[in-house]
Amino acid sequence: MDVNLLSILKILSEFGVLGLVIFLWWSDNKRVWAVISQHKMEIAAILERYNQDMIEQREMYRANASLCRDFASVASDLREIVTLNIQKMTQVETAINVNQFCPVMRIRNKKTINQAPGQEGG
Repeated sequence: MDVNLLSILKILSEFGVLGLVIFLWWSDNKRVWAVISQHKMEIAAILERYNQDMIEQREMYRANASLCRDFASVASDLREIVTLNIQKMTQVETAINVNQFCPVMRIRNKKTINQAPGQEGG
């Protein structure tokens, strides 16, 4: 509401100085209320954006938790594969140390057994 000089003089003549003070106070409060109303709308928009961010953050947390469960499953499978590989490599090491697959070593071991003291050749 635009306050002009004519309306101020009319209020002053009818209600006196006190009426003018009350009118000016009311007029200023309308401006303050408009600022407060604008501020409330801005705060509501900020809170709405914050709410959307929190919903998005919850969804990311759920996705990450699902990813962690899937990774734990893969890690468990990988652990089983590594354990099996260790067992097989231990068997390979034992076979290499005993060398049962090399014909030269089998012949040499056979000669060594035949030449062992206390055994008669045969």
